[in-house]
Amino acid sequence: MVSIVIPVYNEEKYLGRCLQSLKEQDYEGNYEIIVVDNGSSDGSARSAHSFGVRVISCPQRGTVYAREAGFRASLGEIIVQADADTIYPPDWLTRIAKHFSSHPKAVAIAGEVLYEASPAWARPLQSFRRFLNILLSRFLGKPAFCLACNFAFRREALLKAGGYNAKLAFIGDEQDLLARLSMTGKIIYDRHLLAITSSRRFCGRFWRYSFVDMFYGTILEQVWLQLTGRSLTHSRACPRQEYSGKPSLRPRWAWSIAMAAITVGILGYGYFFPTADVFGKTYAGVASSQKVIALTFDDGPNEPYTSQILDILDSYGVRATFFVVGENVEYYPEVAMRIVAEGHVLGNHSYTHKALSEFDIPDYSEVDLAQAAIYKVTGVKPHLFRPPYGRKTPWELEYVKKKGLVTVTWSDSANDPHKPPSDVIAERVLQHTRPGAIILLHDGNGTKHGADRSRTEAALPQIIESLKAQGYTFVTVPELLQVSPYIE
Repeated sequence: MVSIVIPVYNEEKYLGRCLQSLKEQDYEGNYEIIVVDNGSSDGSARSAHSFGVRVISCPQRGTVYAREAGFRASLGEIIVQADADTIYPPDWLTRIAKHFSSHPKAVAIAGEVLYEASPAWARPLQSFRRFLNILLSRFLGKPAFCLACNFAFRREALLKAGGYNAKLAFIGDEQDLLARLSMTGKIIYDRHLLAITSSRRFCGRFWRYSFVDMFYGTILEQVWLQLTGRSLTHSRACPRQEYSGKPSLRPRWAWSIAMAAITVGILGYGYFFPTADVFGKTYAGVASSQKVIALTFDDGPNEPYTSQILDILDSYGVRATFFVVGENVEYYPEVAMRIVAEGHVLGNHSYTHKALSEFDIPDYSEVDLAQAAIYKVTGVKPHLFRPPYGRKTPWELEYVKKKGLVTVTWSDSANDPHKPPSDVIAERVLQHTRPGAIILLHDGNGTKHGADRSRTEAALPQIIESLKAQGYTFVTVPELLQVSPYIE
């Protein structure tokens, strides 16, 4: 038996959608829906009755009181927390039940949400929260943050953890609950366990959401818990000694702040640095005892510069790798076909040069649309993918890997998009060149057709001649990595 508990306070506007989605679950086991009326003055209770679900009353105001009342009235071994303003996909309960079934020692399951229309300022914070959850789940075996509207746990685990914390009747109870449950057993984080919720929680809450929820409620809470065995938001010690036998340590605020800074540093390093592969395997070059090097060009095709660069490469007998933008391939199909025909390699650089990792949910269609466009024009499916701007997130790299693509960045960049003089471009490349390096140059600029790349073009002969004089051999990226250039 699974019990879904929904606290309700004047939720008539949203409740019907929520209950309809829960009624349409494909879960084959038994489940009950309990709506806890927390003193509503509108028609919330009446709306709930119309769906034939259990409705109980909890006159004492506070989300925690309502959840506790629902918990006491529930019959299920698994308690699932839901919110009235949230819609759940049909396989939601099935996915939760499978996790508990396949992980008998798991005490809780934490999912993620999609927001219907969150403000722009909240999106980086949501992405940052996902970063933390993925990293800590991978390295510590539990998430840093959970959402009250998409959280499930075993009944016995909540009792073992001491029940709900009445001191957090209106806000912050989910973090406290996560912290205490993590002391009783394993917590599974499933970022694919999604629910769709409203964005009303962000209204007028910039400072509270950004500082209290994201910083205090995630990093400091988890670090403090690990150091002391106590929750920052809970007055009683978590049952750490009772279950693990480890003594509590003295509070160390400096350690908490230091760990927070380290976490932010790791996230920033993985996201912004092209050579970082903390979120998944990324090739920025190879260690080689031979003087081999790979030239790469981004953002093309872009005329007339891509054709002029191809002429230069042909005159020196050099083969390069072009990470092309899907929209540009459609605009310059003949140039794209020429790249392949002359023995160069095409790589996927997204469809519109939009950074996949900028917002809460990246637009993976950028990868798929680019693959389709390149294949339609040239008849080949790239095996290599280069993220726009070199920015990466764990879920982006995971998706790219599932599509059978290899993520490639660079180890040597001339920073030519800013149009420095040609001699500066050449100097930057030559200064940092090492055996096995991948050099980044640009024959285009996003989807701006005709973007000026004359300085890069002018620097190219000097780069090739100087490197050849040093004994370097030019290869394509697939040759450097010893992988196939295209997917069969």
